[in-house]
Amino acid sequence: MAQVSEGVAAIVNDQVISTFDVRQRMRMIISSSRVKPDEQTLARIKQQALRGLVDERLQLQEAGKYEIKVDQSEIDQAIGRIARQNNVTLEDVKNDLRKSGISPRTLEGQIRAELAWQVLVNGRYGGRVRASNNQIAESKTRMEAALSKPQYLISEVLLESPSPEQDAVIYQGSLSLIQQMRDGAPFQAVARQFSSAPSAAQGGDVGWVHKGDLPEAIQTVIGQMQPGTISPPIQVPSGYYIIALRDRKDGSAPMVVNFRQIIAPVEQTSRVRSFMRKVKSCNDVEPIKKSITGAFSNAFEEVALTNLAPTVRTILESLQPGQSSAPAEGPQGATAFMLCSRHYAEGAGIPNDEQIADQLINTRIAMLSRRYLRDLRRDSTVEIRK
Repeated sequence: MAQVSEGVAAIVNDQVISTFDVRQRMRMIISSSRVKPDEQTLARIKQQALRGLVDERLQLQEAGKYEIKVDQSEIDQAIGRIARQNNVTLEDVKNDLRKSGISPRTLEGQIRAELAWQVLVNGRYGGRVRASNNQIAESKTRMEAALSKPQYLISEVLLESPSPEQDAVIYQGSLSLIQQMRDGAPFQAVARQFSSAPSAAQGGDVGWVHKGDLPEAIQTVIGQMQPGTISPPIQVPSGYYIIALRDRKDGSAPMVVNFRQIIAPVEQTSRVRSFMRKVKSCNDVEPIKKSITGAFSNAFEEVALTNLAPTVRTILESLQPGQSSAPAEGPQGATAFMLCSRHYAEGAGIPNDEQIADQLINTRIAMLSRRYLRDLRRDSTVEIRK
């Protein structure tokens, strides 16, 4: 009966969001993020709660158009996963909510909207988004090129600013959240409740990123941070980022090569040169011992460039796979090299093609999801009551 007497906080396409709904969501945000709200943080929490409830109404309304329904069993499974992550049971989660004055229906409503929206977005875009071989190859090339650059393991919180006039308020709110996290509020929990970035669902986890992949403002700050620290607010066009630097490593991933060394008597130098002009791959090198008297080849497999003599390393670095060097005369005879292949050592951090494709597809779907929701906001009638 208490909810019936509550006021109206917002109307979303004729559906009411009550002030009771907003207070319940605020309590859940405070409980799950473990922040101790001051006046500025409380204002941010209220704004976040109302925006989340409006978006969820829009998502459920849109899902309803396509007759997408979420069963209670699916919601319980999702809450069960949350419970297992925290080493408790589903009932423990619901009881903890009740002890904090929060109806379990508040969490269930949030999860219902998330699941319905996921089904809707995947159904709308999942079959249309593909990663081409060229896109995968280009991504892999960029990743390989970036291995020589510093890498950072980061988490993020993005606090969006609706307009330049709101920047100062958002900035003060970000300072308050940073202090709360430095005082013990878990970064993951804060990210889940406050961040507008796609990573919010993963507690703000971005994973390993390379220097150069980040906006310049963020890159500058991260370069001065130590692992285990949280950044000050970093202004970007969409608002303010808060970055947690969890780890860092330099770009020292070893390059591994497969190559052939060809050696022949000095008097056979010209014949070696002619022979090497004709070969197309390392498999074509072996017959040289039959074609040229006294000539032979040595196969070197999976050798780190750093373990080779400087002169050999310089030659191999100048070659592309399938290319050979001109024979050089020395004490051992006429020596040439052919590069078969090169790659970074296993464990250097390059995902396989399937993983890269998944990353490209997920990134594209996340972008389309944000655009879809933005269009719904624009095309809907949303009235916020003061």
